[in-house]
Amino acid sequence: MIINYQPRLLTISSPTFNGGESTTINVIPVPLRRDDISSPWCYAASLSPIINDDDDSTATSTTTLPTGSNFLATQVWPSSRIASTVIEKYMNSSWSVCELGCGPGLPSLTAACCGARNVIASDLDAVALELVKAAAIEQGYIRQEDRDNVTKDAIKTNLITRRFDLTSEDDILPKADLYILSDVFESNSVAEGAAYHVKSILSNNRQKTKEQVSRVWVFAQQDRSQRDTFLNQMREWYCNEDKVIDWSMNHKPDPNEELWLFDLDETMVGYN
Repeated sequence: MIINYQPRLLTISSPTFNGGESTTINVIPVPLRRDDISSPWCYAASLSPIINDDDDSTATSTTTLPTGSNFLATQVWPSSRIASTVIEKYMNSSWSVCELGCGPGLPSLTAACCGARNVIASDLDAVALELVKAAAIEQGYIRQEDRDNVTKDAIKTNLITRRFDLTSEDDILPKADLYILSDVFESNSVAEGAAYHVKSILSNNRQKTKEQVSRVWVFAQQDRSQRDTFLNQMREWYCNEDKVIDWSMNHKPDPNEELWLFDLDETMVGYN
């Protein structure tokens, strides 16, 4: 478990960037709770120079993300912190968990830390998935020897990563008992894609027994206007049912509800 949360250099590689060659980026370990050495943590990319730990204390390293990477997908947003806190309190450890649009994956890593049966961290951004892998290895959720073979079929690991495009209706959702979406509404197209896949989960629930129903927890900041696009589609889905569908400041989800929409005021999010 990392105790030193100072910026550092991280070497990553993926077939989707730099021709599969390794590249080094600046990262910062970001814990859920800075004053707790047992806290789950993730890596976030940094564009700030790193002072090298060598004889020349003035030497620095400045790196950039690989071409085509989404810097926003490598950052830890307030919603992911709230999602992680809710997971710690209310996730059933017998559940399998899938995070959609995971970014650096703090909620996924928290679920693994809390003993989820298995965890799938999914995103379109290859750098984000590499950050999740690196943090998962260091915290013991992926064995080092499995690193280059972490695929959707690697059930022997507690946490796996998977490329998944929320905007594509062709991408098939992994099976899970709990789906997490935190602050994914960066555009209307993503909001519409998220709604499509969530409706697919809800549709599948209609074929299941009460004990088999999957849950969906969605976390969104109040200043994300695109979340209304998602909300309207959820209301349309439930139009024939006597249910009130809206964002809620109640952050204690009912385990019997298949969909819970968490309303967030980012000014109230703790960063200690």
